[in-house]
Amino acid sequence: MILRHEIFYLIFLLFMGFRSYAQVDTIGVDKKNIHTEYLREGSSQFLAWYKDPKTGFISNHGIGERTIKFSNINGREVIIVIQHRHYNDSSTSKYVYTVSDRKTFQTLYDYTFRIASGAEGFNYTDKDVVGADTVKNNVKANFHYSFEGAPPFCSELNVETMCSMPFRKQGQKFAISLYEPGLSYPAEYHLVEVTGTENIASVNDTYIDCWIVKLTYDQDNYEYWWISKKRHEFLKLESFSPGSNFYKVKLFNSAPGRF
Repeated sequence: MILRHEIFYLIFLLFMGFRSYAQVDTIGVDKKNIHTEYLREGSSQFLAWYKDPKTGFISNHGIGERTIKFSNINGREVIIVIQHRHYNDSSTSKYVYTVSDRKTFQTLYDYTFRIASGAEGFNYTDKDVVGADTVKNNVKANFHYSFEGAPPFCSELNVETMCSMPFRKQGQKFAISLYEPGLSYPAEYHLVEVTGTENIASVNDTYIDCWIVKLTYDQDNYEYWWISKKRHEFLKLESFSPGSNFYKVKLFNSAPGRF
């Protein structure tokens, strides 16, 4: 019996114009083919802002920090990612704490807090995600959603997911499934394609050789990522949508940053 997520995947492939399955590699928790060994412990800082594509007006700019830690919880090797996203509108600032399996990058636990929306905590299994009853005042305490097939990657960790992709050459194409915690609809497969390379200017008159990677959500919503070839680190993001564009850059003096 073909599951609904498999039907969606077939439609996705046809929509994107793929000629054969061999052209696209699916990166998944169940396939254990994501390279979490590229991730390093430490903290990195970022600048982020939104820009109106018509007027050029910049809004809701902010600064963020992502910290990666390796740990062991109940005998399981895990990766803990802690995020602080501070925007000029403090009500939209966000704290994120996510625990994932160190080998497969399967999400195990995710917690977020915003002043505007409160606390949201989730426990994940191989089959579903449920509201965490251990989180005080959890606005998603009664949440439950069953995955269709293998568990997807967490969209809160899009930076770490992209940095763990096996980019090797221009023209590579991948399909990854991303899920935003707390939503009650199937995770979608998205096309990830290495479209080119670029040397980005760094400090002390040096340059960083990067892959340029396009992540496509649909025809009108897509992103370009700059990932360093040597250390698989995120350096820059340009995200495009009809109403507003989003930009993020890594501060070069932030750790682990040897590139």
